[in-house]
Amino acid sequence: MQLLYAIAGITLILFVLSDLITTTLSFQGGGRMTNFLSEKTWRLCLKMAGNDGKKKMLERVGQMLLVLIILTWVAGMWLGSFLLLLSDPGSVLDSNTEEITTAWEKLYFAGYTLSTMGNGDYKPGSYVWDIVANLLAFSGLAFITISITYIMPVLSAVILQVKLSVFLSSLGNSPQQMLLNCWNGKNFDRLLQHDADLADMIIQHSQNHKAYPIIHYFHSIEQRQAVILNLSIFDETINFLKYGVQEEARPSDADLLTVRGAQDFYLQVLNRHHKNEEQKPYTFPVMNWDALIEAGIPLRMDRLREFQSPEIFKERRETLTYLLYQDGWSWKDIYRPDPV
Repeated sequence: MQLLYAIAGITLILFVLSDLITTTLSFQGGGRMTNFLSEKTWRLCLKMAGNDGKKKMLERVGQMLLVLIILTWVAGMWLGSFLLLLSDPGSVLDSNTEEITTAWEKLYFAGYTLSTMGNGDYKPGSYVWDIVANLLAFSGLAFITISITYIMPVLSAVILQVKLSVFLSSLGNSPQQMLLNCWNGKNFDRLLQHDADLADMIIQHSQNHKAYPIIHYFHSIEQRQAVILNLSIFDETINFLKYGVQEEARPSDADLLTVRGAQDFYLQVLNRHHKNEEQKPYTFPVMNWDALIEAGIPLRMDRLREFQSPEIFKERRETLTYLLYQDGWSWKDIYRPDPV
């Protein structure tokens, strides 16, 4: 039984350290425990909100998850250290009486050793446990330092996420409005004026999402700060430029290469999320292009109806459908009856 305690304790400590290092230092996403905890907590909260991205309770999930993940690491390290100490009745002694400590006293010793704030009431029972206590103290110090420093880049990534979303929203809050705002009467050069800055922000946000996937759960109920919603609107705007606008008025594929490449990278990073079994096959609401026709934008009228077919831009739209669904939004929030 004592050997089992030692094996369980060492296994748990190594598992937590592996999850901590993967989440904070690998820049390749969260560890297994972190990802599991984040996804399950978010889905539970989203379900409680009725899958409605406008519910205010969703705004605090990101902050709550950040604290919950750190507390889970603390609990795992503490429990693992406690189990390791339990493997030997004489692992910890009372400093005054030299008596063997109880389980509760070992739990206390494990906690203050990890926090490096020992008060001398208890001491390791042998030279071997002296080394173990030192290792636990070093691990605790490194763990606390990494956990605190992890918070700062996450918050910086969230700030960039909001900045990107507001920037996109300023171009328009629907594909139709974006097209109108970027139309100068002859072409869409206004859109290309911002393509380098926009592509840079999208790529940086994608890389942040890859390194710190927890930013996905920092949700905003305001459309202008909802990054997934605004990135979907922008992607549909480019889709329509390429498919529904006559060639002489639309930017060439070469002109759109920079921003389209950034969008493709974003979808590639986010595409690792598996499709949810609860997700229904997506359909588009009726798209209203009247304002574009009135503005004199030369459209390919024969393609307007085809554009809302799920077979057009199928792969990227399936990814966006899932992302919208997982964030409490839908295509109805993008293609509204009054888009302008």
